[in-house]
Formats: sequence, structure tokens, C-alpha cells
Amino acid sequence: MTVTGEQRWVRLAHHLWPVLVTGTLLGLGALGLVLLPTLAHRAPLLLIALRPTWGVLVLVGGSVPFVPALLVAAVMRALLDVGYFALARNNVRSVLLRSIGGGRLVTALTRERTQTPLLWFCLLNTNVAVDAALGAGGVPMRRFLRFLIPGSLLSSVIYLAAARAVTPWMRGGVDWLDAHLTWLVLGTLAAALLRVGAAHGLRRWRAGRSGPAATSPHRS
Repeated sequence: MTVTGEQRWVRLAHHLWPVLVTGTLLGLGALGLVLLPTLAHRAPLLLIALRPTWGVLVLVGGSVPFVPALLVAAVMRALLDVGYFALARNNVRSVLLRSIGGGRLVTALTRERTQTPLLWFCLLNTNVAVDAALGAGGVPMRRFLRFLIPGSLLSSVIYLAAARAVTPWMRGGVDWLDAHLTWLVLGTLAAALLRVGAAHGLRRWRAGRSGPAATSPHRS
């Protein structure tokens, strides 16, 4: 059977759109983290759109109108879950099926007694592991969305309600981050560089010790 150019484009789009969606949302989340102190004061709703994590919702949820924040948070959280799900279903599943161990994993994930608890778990909380397991198990998108959409709304309501309960303390946290984030970033970067340098030095030291031992003559 000859594959036409149009069919190739359809297959490429089928595999490519989850990568683009997931990568874009993760990039926006990283941008939101970098701009967190500024946006938390000046544009908290934009911060929620960029990074709708539970931490951000609790941090700034008390300073934004409830309904707009709920809609933005639920939509953006659901989009990221759909990206993870489709990435596993359209890309990872076919890779797993090529190996014996991966095929067994997919078989286990396609069982109803495996999928049903994971789907119901989406009503309480979602994460990349649950999304990927359901996607690799071949759950239809419509069935996934029937649990994901109310779950995203429910979890967003809980986080925004919690934000309103702890608003006085959260404002102090934002101010502290605003004053110390630069030093926290520099400290984290310095610690990472020191760790890399120490690991490199340890490898060179071990290589130096093993070198003479490997070249020394054998003594009877």
C-alpha cells in the first residue's frame, strides 16, 4: 500500500502536536517561575495562566477574581494534562510495543481494572504519571476528558479556596520571594556548579590513581 504525501503529513501531525503543546506549556511554566515575584504583584492572573500549579494558585489565588482565575487555571491545567496524555498515547505507546517488557506494560495498562481507578483519580488530582499511564494504555481521548475536565475544575476550586483562607500569610511569602529570589537562584546555580566541579575532580582523581596502577610492572 502506497503512502501519499497527505497521509505522511497527517501521521506527522498526529505525533507532533502533543510535543508542541507540552513543550510550549512547559516553556511558559518556566517563564512564569522566573517572573513569579513580579507577576505575583502586578499580573497574578497572567501568572496563573503561565504556571497554573497548586503552589501558584495558593500563592496568588486570593488576590484575583475567583471565576476568571478558576477558568484560566482549569483550562491551562487541563491542556497540560492533555499534552502528557497525547504524548504517551501517540508517541510513547508505539515505542513500548516494540519491546517485550514494554508490550507487557501496555497490556497491563489496557486492562479495565487498571484504567478505571486511574480515571477516577483524575477527579481528585492529576499528574504526569497518571496522564502517561492512561495514554499508554490507549484510553480514548473522549473518555479521558470526561474525567479530566471536572477534575481540573474541582482541584482548581480547592486550591483557590485554600488561597483565600491563607491570603494574609501568602502576601508575606510573595514579598520575601521578591526580596530574595535573585540570591536563591544564584545560590542554586553556584551549588550546581560546585557539584559538577566536584564530580569532575573526583573522576580525574580516580583516573589518576588507576593509571599508575594499570601501568606498573607485575611483581612476583
